[in-house]
Amino acid sequence: MTTADIKALWRTLPLAPENDLRCLDRQIELNPQPWEAAGRFLRERELAALPLGRNEIGEGAFANVQEYETKLQSQYELHRRYIDVQLLVRGEELVYVAPKEMGRMPQGDFDEQNDFILYASADNASAVHVSPQRYLILYPSDAHMPCMAIDGTPKPVRKIVVKIPYAV
Repeated sequence: MTTADIKALWRTLPLAPENDLRCLDRQIELNPQPWEAAGRFLRERELAALPLGRNEIGEGAFANVQEYETKLQSQYELHRRYIDVQLLVRGEELVYVAPKEMGRMPQGDFDEQNDFILYASADNASAVHVSPQRYLILYPSDAHMPCMAIDGTPKPVRKIVVKIPYAV
């Protein structure tokens, strides 16, 4: 598959309008194999039937399948090595997104093994609605607080977070 084909494959997915498609295209150009594998995975697999936990995709990409109730309070997280593609199979939630330099009050040191640091808050955050029809791509430049309840009412969701290696 060419990089143009991989870009076209990703454009067939239900991406939220808030996604940075220029950054997506650049990541596909720099590291096409995991993007092709992840795109095929999202198009060809029965996502609702995936088992909970880690599901290997290939080419360094994997998917974490989770079930939980959305939250009223949480923390921001930031990654360095992986890009998140967050999608819901069931339910909906808000993900608050801010530039990484807006993260405030780190909650400990960066966890290299699990690729994250938590922040108590972030300035200039925008709320993005995520649902089965609105996938959200989060880059290492994005501090994000996922899992948030819509309208202040926690509800159950089934979520998949596809992790794709970040290319520098």
